[in-house]
Amino acid sequence: MNASCNRSFIESELIRIARLAGEAILAIYAQAGLRVETKDDGSPLTQADLAANHIILRELQQAFPWPVLSEETPIEYAQRQNWTTFWLVDPLDGTKDFLERNGEFTVNIALIERGKASHGVIHAPAIDELYYGAVGTNAWCEVRGVRTDLPQTWGRRTLAQSRHHDVPQAAEFAALNGNPPAVAIGSALKFGRLVAGQVDIYPRFTGSSEWDTAAGDALLQACGCQLRALPGLKPMTYNTVTLRNPHFIAAAPHVALDQLSYPI
Repeated sequence: MNASCNRSFIESELIRIARLAGEAILAIYAQAGLRVETKDDGSPLTQADLAANHIILRELQQAFPWPVLSEETPIEYAQRQNWTTFWLVDPLDGTKDFLERNGEFTVNIALIERGKASHGVIHAPAIDELYYGAVGTNAWCEVRGVRTDLPQTWGRRTLAQSRHHDVPQAAEFAALNGNPPAVAIGSALKFGRLVAGQVDIYPRFTGSSEWDTAAGDALLQACGCQLRALPGLKPMTYNTVTLRNPHFIAAAPHVALDQLSYPI
């Protein structure tokens, strides 16, 4: 199967699988007592992470010939270093948002082709928001049953802030660039809100992993937006040895990234 020749099938399957995973997450989200484990890196792990991961891996492997790399099923670099096409998955992005029950957690699924994100879906099941984008073709969102083509228009400059990963450099970046109003948003939902015109800049000055950004990267590219590594403003690449991202900035098309000031 060639990804470029089957875009409609990829789109329909990604939406179906993301929604299936979302249903499994919400079934656990509704339970009173959530069992939480702690992973080696100190991040939380719940039954919902594992249930969504199981569904996504099963469904992707049944529908497509490409391997799957997920946050919850790590694969050594020696095994994946020659992959040219694969799925990159975060089955539950924003586990802290899930535990706080604020609704701003997502299912992230991206297709990576030769180190670049080409298709991505971000689904926030608790608040019924879904964003889909394929580079070179189309992008859309469905919010509480209403589907809208993307991108939408942007107004006054607004920053997206992380709810749980704020660092001093974020405040410094804001101060260096006129202290625009800021909105706290959880998980990869920030990428969806950016293409929907609710924010137009999302700087990230703390650590993240490739599965946190890949789906959003495809969505942003499909909408003519920007996701660039810092420093240097180069495009993001995927399937590196460590699977860790550099610091980065995401922005709407009208934002001149080279004219912004960045913390040293």
